[in-house]
Amino acid sequence: MAMTNTKDIAKLHEYESEDIFDIIEKLERSFHIKFKNDAFYYVKTFGDFCDVVEDHIKLEHRDDCTTQQAFYKLRDAIAATQQIDPAAIMPATKLADIFPAHNRRQKTKEFMVRVGIDMNLLTYPDWLATTFTIGMLLSLVAFFVDWRIAIADLAFFIVAFIIAGKLGKDLSIPTVRQLTEKLSKEYYIDARRVKGTVNRKEILNIITETFCDDLAMDKAYLTRHDKFSWAS
Repeated sequence: MAMTNTKDIAKLHEYESEDIFDIIEKLERSFHIKFKNDAFYYVKTFGDFCDVVEDHIKLEHRDDCTTQQAFYKLRDAIAATQQIDPAAIMPATKLADIFPAHNRRQKTKEFMVRVGIDMNLLTYPDWLATTFTIGMLLSLVAFFVDWRIAIADLAFFIVAFIIAGKLGKDLSIPTVRQLTEKLSKEYYIDARRVKGTVNRKEILNIITETFCDDLAMDKAYLTRHDKFSWAS
């Protein structure tokens, strides 16, 4: 069995404050809270951070499963949008099988309206993203030749990037299970059946998963005692 080289795993203190601010914004959206500018002034460790977040959530506690509620919310919205039997929708069901390509943009938009969340499910093909990346890099190189050509090329690829994002039809999430996980993590309060409630036992896991996903970290390096860069 191959051993993971722990030296290659990012640690919390290796990330800058800007990376943490992005996570704070996501948690604000997920838990419907707003932090003051000095809310994290005395935060030194991951444990301190979690305590601040939990202290800001002043909702009624209910000992129920948000992920389960998110699944049923998504399942019912899919069934209503596509006029299919809810029982046919399982966690492993592929979204590509539910939303055919020919009317995918329209139907996913209707689906999100029913869910009540503005979460874009569509993107453009990987090969197109690679093309845009290479094109923009070449545009930067062109500054050494003629800055006017470089700026024109950059403007072209930026506009093309925006248009592709609006017209893309590829699904960014493959299965109902993964969509459920995204909903329960990034839109936690919206995923709950009873508004204005929270399962406090789930808060720490949501915070941890957000750090792991956004910073490509391992949970083993997110203990209460792990320090942020500004505390080192």
